[in-house]
Amino acid sequence: SFITLRLSTHTCSFPKLLAILSASRLWQRPEIISFIDSVFSRSNRSNSFTAMLDMLSSEQMHWASELWKSVGLEVVIFMVTLMCALALRTLSPKTAPPRPAWQKELHSDRAERNAASGLQRRKRESSPRSESDEELPLRRPPSVVLDEATACLKEWQGGAGRPASKVLTLYSELRQTLRIANQTLSEAAATSRHRPCEFYMGLVQLVIRTGKHNLLNMIIDDMVQQAVPRSLAFYESAMKQLAVQKKFKLALSVYDKLVQDGLETSAVTCSCLVRFAAEVGDLPRAKEFFEKLASMTTPSIRAYMTILGVHNKRQDWASAIATIRDMKSRGVEVDSLALNVALSTGVIAGKVAEVEELLGEAEEMVPFVPDVVSYNTVLKAHAQQAKHSEVGKFLERMRTYCVQPNAITYNTIMDAAVRAGKSQEAWKRLQEMRSHGFKPDKFTCSILIKSLTKSEASLQEDIVERALALLEETDKSLDMTLRTTLYNAVAESTARAELSQSLLKVVAQMQSKGVIAAATIQKSMVQALHS
Repeated sequence: SFITLRLSTHTCSFPKLLAILSASRLWQRPEIISFIDSVFSRSNRSNSFTAMLDMLSSEQMHWASELWKSVGLEVVIFMVTLMCALALRTLSPKTAPPRPAWQKELHSDRAERNAASGLQRRKRESSPRSESDEELPLRRPPSVVLDEATACLKEWQGGAGRPASKVLTLYSELRQTLRIANQTLSEAAATSRHRPCEFYMGLVQLVIRTGKHNLLNMIIDDMVQQAVPRSLAFYESAMKQLAVQKKFKLALSVYDKLVQDGLETSAVTCSCLVRFAAEVGDLPRAKEFFEKLASMTTPSIRAYMTILGVHNKRQDWASAIATIRDMKSRGVEVDSLALNVALSTGVIAGKVAEVEELLGEAEEMVPFVPDVVSYNTVLKAHAQQAKHSEVGKFLERMRTYCVQPNAITYNTIMDAAVRAGKSQEAWKRLQEMRSHGFKPDKFTCSILIKSLTKSEASLQEDIVERALALLEETDKSLDMTLRTTLYNAVAESTARAELSQSLLKVVAQMQSKGVIAAATIQKSMVQALHS
């Protein structure tokens, strides 16, 4: 460094040398200053380095003087203020303000709890706590907490942006202060501006709307414990709000608490309970609610439809027909929807004769009740029993009452013919279906392809060609799985009938549709082609 400095004095200007010395703080060392002075004197410099430093020091002093003029007064004021504050703190007496009586009571109660045995503390720590019952500092009486929680709740209801979590936190604090102070909410409300029942009504609304449904039963249990009365309007309001969010099971649990309080529901609520039980699959309870509703008043058409759906799921034909009879006796109009549900229940239960009898009763009602769905339902019952002759009669019966058949009607008739082994009749019904302006769909195709497997011995090439044409016509309505199943069925039936030329056409159409024959069918196809 010394040698570098020597060289620098001969190769660089004075400002550059001064910058190097300032950065390395070498100018503070006397031996460096004397050395540079000697170098400058030998080099005939007009000013020595010491003079330069003096000049630099005078500039620094000038800068410091200007700085003091600008901020000196503020620094003096700050120091004086600080010294006064320290003096007051030192001289003031160190006495704490007296505690309120309620705080002393809470403090003593906390001290007693902290003095409990280790076993009790461990049990208390290990016991599960709900989200809204955490330990909070006990600084305020219950009435104050109740007032603040109610005010916060009203702000939330008014859409003032108050978060629901704040309300729940205050409610948690309220629960704890009541427990520690050994008070009920009714006692605390004596010195409060709000009534407990209004607070709980709003709190229930909050937990339902914010999706914290797990807190609902706890809140109702708190109301019981705090001796807060629960009115019928309170329970019905809670169940209505839960129904809007489709929490039907929880609504039923609220109803159970209503019953425990010895309250009786209104007819409107009882009608809703029928739906709640039906939605959660508690069918016996839905029937029980409906019977209770029917004993109170005439059920609405909606309640009747709900219970008919319950009977349909239970396959309870006796209850379904009894419900239709009850509707007629009470003067409730039996519409086609109610009739069709009852007919469907009878078909599922296998009561074909009773179903046809009910349809006959409906045909005599004024106004005329049965529609095409009613007849299709009865047709389905006959088709399942392969009663092709009865199916034909029903088609004429529909025309007598000016009920126009639809595609489902013809599909059901074709299914009855196939089940009865009348494949040719089924293909004739296809032509009739087309003549009435209905196009075959995937159900039509499935039914008629099934007819090939039932008549393999008498299968002819023209039938195979019809089947291929039908597959081509309905191709857009077939997914790949169904398409593969139907083509394989045609190929297998054609192979077993040993129709080689028709089988080649089937294979060619399968390839054009990207359908791969099953391994078992490939073997039958190869044998049929070789023969």
